[in-house]
Amino acid sequence: MGSVRAASCLIEVSDLDRSIRFYRDVFECRISIHEPDAALLLTADGFQLYLRVSQTSLRRNIGDLGVVQIIWSTDSRSELDRIERRLRAHYPSTHTTTANGINFIDGVDPDGCRVLITYPHPEQLPREVIDSRFR
Repeated sequence: MGSVRAASCLIEVSDLDRSIRFYRDVFECRISIHEPDAALLLTADGFQLYLRVSQTSLRRNIGDLGVVQIIWSTDSRSELDRIERRLRAHYPSTHTTTANGINFIDGVDPDGCRVLITYPHPEQLPREVIDSRFR
């Protein structure tokens, strides 16, 4: 039997070049495809971020159905610290906490959407409780 794993996500953005800079700076993504209204960025492990310029100014509300946010994770504390510094350069009010042995960095992207990064990675420390921020 095969397995299935999330490989890509689509993020609607208001300013494509600004969002490309953000994901390139904070998560060290590389640009694979760059078109006038969309781009494909790749993380170091090959996860694909499709960025598309939104044709609407409507924002999703936290209670709307569907994917609410992407939760990033890293496998080293030193990388988490580097990501925190890079995120703070874009969003100085970035917040850090620790709960149930998991470190959280909480910030926002250029469009004001929440960006959450955790350490350790779920494969290193399987989750035993659902954090209150996900309820």
